[in-house]
Amino acid sequence: MNNKISCKECNSDACFIKQQCSSDWIDKIEFKKIQINHQAEDCIFREGGYVEGIYFIQHGNAKIVARGAENRELIVRLATVGHVLGHRGSRDDKYPVSAIALSDTTICFIDNDTLYDVFMNNPKLTLLLVEFYSRELRKTEIRMKYLTQMNVKEKIAEALLFIKEVFGADDDDGTLNVSLTRQEIADLTGVTAEQVSRELGEFEKKKLIIKKGRGIKLIDEKGLYEIVKKYGVG
Repeated sequence: MNNKISCKECNSDACFIKQQCSSDWIDKIEFKKIQINHQAEDCIFREGGYVEGIYFIQHGNAKIVARGAENRELIVRLATVGHVLGHRGSRDDKYPVSAIALSDTTICFIDNDTLYDVFMNNPKLTLLLVEFYSRELRKTEIRMKYLTQMNVKEKIAEALLFIKEVFGADDDDGTLNVSLTRQEIADLTGVTAEQVSRELGEFEKKKLIIKKGRGIKLIDEKGLYEIVKKYGVG
């Protein structure tokens, strides 16, 4: 992961730039972009830092976190290949959240000035990103609304389904494609790591999942949906 991957060589079909920019503009972006390799737990950008551009995930996974009371971390969003980070702000704004790599992750960064030129000359890309922002905001609003109504069991079931929605699962055995700690699942749901461990143990007894170290295999996804179906999840 040390060599820079050019836009034309990139095999990510989810990239908004590749989807909607002309070849001339892809060349211009290629010249201007900065590609950064992060290891798991590296900070991609930090809450309170100035917004200098946006970040496209070329490879890997990330979590977007905010700090609450007593410096408690809350995961407000999960992101993977093709997703955009750092879009909740504009020139001279400061980031209200931080982004942290969950695995070895390659980021393509585009600065504000270049981004402005790209948006002004590629209206289809601009529209696509606006639609992306809208969908992500709506998902977050819906999750926050339901999490205030759910009990602990429902929150953990919803979290497992949400993790699969974002990152997917192995086609052969259903193991989630990302390994989150019990604390990270707690930060995603607003409960404690102990409550997460207890509910995962109950789910395993009921043959809904199988724990594989930090990994989790979903063996009865329908059963998880049953737990949260009254909220319209899934």
